[in-house]
Amino acid sequence: MKSKYKFVDGVYLVTGASRGAILDTNTGLVYSVNEQACLVCTYQLEDEPFWRTLTSMGVAERSDRACQQQLPELTEDNRLRFVWFEIVTNDCNERCIHCYADSMPKLFREGKVKQEFTSATIRPQSRMSHKDWLKAIKEAKELGCKACQFIGGEPLLYKGENGETVFDLAAFARKVGYSSIEIFTNATLLNPANIHMMKELGLKAAVSLYSDDSLIHDSITRTPGSYKKTINSLALLKKYGVETRVETIVMKANQDKVESTLAFRKEMGYKGRKPDPLRLNGRGEKDINQPDDINLIKYGFTLSPNFKVSKKKIAHYRLGHPCLYGKIAITEFGDILPCIFSRQHVLGNYLDRNSLVEIIEYPTLQKIWHTTKDNIYVCQDCEYRYVCFDCRPLAEVAAEGRADFQTAPYPRCTYNPYSGQWGDGVWMVDVKGKPYYDQSLAVEIIQVRRSFER
Repeated sequence: MKSKYKFVDGVYLVTGASRGAILDTNTGLVYSVNEQACLVCTYQLEDEPFWRTLTSMGVAERSDRACQQQLPELTEDNRLRFVWFEIVTNDCNERCIHCYADSMPKLFREGKVKQEFTSATIRPQSRMSHKDWLKAIKEAKELGCKACQFIGGEPLLYKGENGETVFDLAAFARKVGYSSIEIFTNATLLNPANIHMMKELGLKAAVSLYSDDSLIHDSITRTPGSYKKTINSLALLKKYGVETRVETIVMKANQDKVESTLAFRKEMGYKGRKPDPLRLNGRGEKDINQPDDINLIKYGFTLSPNFKVSKKKIAHYRLGHPCLYGKIAITEFGDILPCIFSRQHVLGNYLDRNSLVEIIEYPTLQKIWHTTKDNIYVCQDCEYRYVCFDCRPLAEVAAEGRADFQTAPYPRCTYNPYSGQWGDGVWMVDVKGKPYYDQSLAVEIIQVRRSFER
């Protein structure tokens, strides 16, 4: 080349089947470029005007030699990063129509009160004692974990052998050095005393709110008065200054109230993640609970390349799974899971092994932790593979046994890396286990995309 250029430090090119992505970690922006641009950026084709354009954008500069940037690598070891402590699995004071763990009040589980849906199986095996939980919490911290979540069922129903509560477990986690401790609760059992305790311990709260309409919220929890109790507790959490996020699951019952619920959440002064369509776990598997196609697409599908990038993200996604890397869940029965939603993937039992070290080193967990998009059908040919999120439990369910946990394509992505086009279909698996671009929802996907463009 007559004139030599290179990407500035922190800018990288990732190529896919038909296009490429320029990842600018200095600004967080991701640029899509065509095949010819990829050839220019890899010095296989000369095009100085294009390099000058990149220079004007701040992603390239003149250089005395042509050189390509090496993608960032994660240098940290395989430490444990996050644990869901499911201290109560079966029991909850609500009986939500979509519960992934099939939790409910004991009176319903034991058949003393008639219910409309099938009861969860009563587990006969031993449960984690309070000492077991303390040991697991401490051991997880010694293995590098700094963040945890106490979840259920309803974690505020937890009772140790001597009356210990979730707050005793959380206080112990704080004592041994966890920097982030969250309690995921329906908030109906909170009161000024335990909220004050949360503030004193520096705990965070995550609360489910299904609608700004009390009738809809209560119909989902199947617990009259639950909305009022949750809202009252949210007001107290705000009053006491407890860091809290409010989350909403999208399902048939509340799909028409999602936007007003988000507005209500904002009005209360709370933030949360993007509403998540119902996952096919537990009672959530029932078709009657699933949102319609338009709302599934609106809240669940990736419809455009709205990505943000950082060196840390690239390094993480190249080495390990975007979500599961460094995570495990422990149920009240001691079962170790790779994800709170992966109920069928029991990696071992804490009560049997009495050690997390063996579980962490177990080849199956290591394989899950190191499942990157380079391993996943279709994703491995996509230029966005180091900036795009992924959910293995969702992919596995959608594949219906025709692809495994590690390779099933992500079923909520509408991008076709082979054509370079967005928004015509989603990736599924055929009867022979081969991925294909399913365009059966093309009309609905285009409809939602256009509504966002208005």
